[in-house]
Amino acid sequence: MSFIRYFIYLLTAASASAWAGPAEQAELDDIAKRQEQLDLKRDWAKYRLEKSQHECYDKFFTSRCLEKARLAHRQEIREIRAQEVPMHDRERVLKAILKDERDAQRIQDKQDPAKAQKREENVKAFEQKQMDKVKREEDLQKRRADSENRAKENKKATPF
Repeated sequence: MSFIRYFIYLLTAASASAWAGPAEQAELDDIAKRQEQLDLKRDWAKYRLEKSQHECYDKFFTSRCLEKARLAHRQEIREIRAQEVPMHDRERVLKAILKDERDAQRIQDKQDPAKAQKREENVKAFEQKQMDKVKREEDLQKRRADSENRAKENKKATPF
């Protein structure tokens, strides 16, 4: 029975990959809310385990009581885990769909001729700025050298 359920799940996941969009994001948000609820249930199960373990130490057959408490806790966790596993599988599928969609959009953006021209213009502008920077630095070095020469000439020209 679980194989059939798993097979149907895979078919729905494969068919959903064709319709990626905001629905997947909404479903991811829903999965996050359900995960918070399951985390809360898990915390309460842990609380009940600790409380029952604490109560077991007042009893004569402590070991048997502790075993029962752990067994009850494991059963609660098993039920929670049974809900989490398919939910996490679906979450992985949805994230893969959204990632594939983003990657396809990036590829499309890179291949867009208008954006390619814009990137080319940006590269040219960057290269021009680099050349201007080098020219400014050369001019600055030249002016510093000239000012040092003028300072030396002025020192030589003073009568004192």
